Amino acid sequence: MPAAVGAVLVVLGAGCAAPPPAAEGPPPLRVAVGPDPEAALLARTAAVLAEGAGLPVALVPLAEVRGERQAVELGDADLLIAYSGQAWLEVLGRPDPPGDPAAGLLEVAADDLARGLVWLVPPVGEGPEEPPANATFALFVAGPPAVDADLRTVSGLALRLGERPEASLCVDEEFAARPDGLGALLAAYGVRRDRPFLAAGPARAVRGVVARDCLAGLTHATDGRAWAAGLQPLVDDLRFFFALVPVPVVRSEALAVHPGLRSALAPLRRLSTATLGRANARVVRGEDVAVVAADLAATLRGGAPTAP
Repeated sequence: MPAAVGAVLVVLGAGCAAPPPAAEGPPPLRVAVGPDPEAALLARTAAVLAEGAGLPVALVPLAEVRGERQAVELGDADLLIAYSGQAWLEVLGRPDPPGDPAAGLLEVAADDLARGLVWLVPPVGEGPEEPPANATFALFVAGPPAVDADLRTVSGLALRLGERPEASLCVDEEFAARPDGLGALLAAYGVRRDRPFLAAGPARAVRGVVARDCLAGLTHATDGRAWAAGLQPLVDDLRFFFALVPVPVVRSEALAVHPGLRSALAPLRRLSTATLGRANARVVRGEDVAVVAADLAATLRGGAPTAP
């Protein structure tokens, strides 16, 4: 190659040099998404809220039930949806989680803080339409125009059972047999322990109430099948059942890397039992969970309400 040509190529090469690489942004927020439908819906909703605030997000699908907790503890994910009563039993290793949502949340949150895990605890109100969502066990009755649609509390149900000794309850057979199960529940509310009941798991209990085979059926308060069927949960006014409040739990390192994360997830503090139950109902009816999560995020941010 002639020297002159070589010099020209050197000059051109200097002028066409690749620009320096752009500064890298923060790593994505890794959201653990397990197989449980409700927790997966809430994890996806948290991801939508974070993305809407401009944060990079990556979903971490997990096939193992309750694998989200392990993934976050090992640093393979940054955020999971945890349930207060479940953490009380499995993380604190203590029996009898409290029925008071606030009490359960404060203790598990304080314990996990030492592990570098931050619970984004919501305010605690009363009733299924007020936050926080509580996936505790609940007795459902038929909604309007059913004759028992006027019932609002388990105390009210206890009075109704006293008036109608032939009325049955649909409850899981294992719950009915446990010493701290159906008999204890009836005793706590002043109902005779020898009430008739129909052995029915959650799905069958919902069908039993719809078919009027039983006055009330036992399932979780946010069960999408019950909400899709138009049933209504009764308030456990004596707090017999322990609270199961779903809460985003985030690694403290992720909060430091993504300083806007706490405010991005703040709309989840508005989540109520009824709002979550209606969203679960949409998934039960066959709607795409990603669409329901996006709508739920919009609802919590103050947009259009989630369709019943």
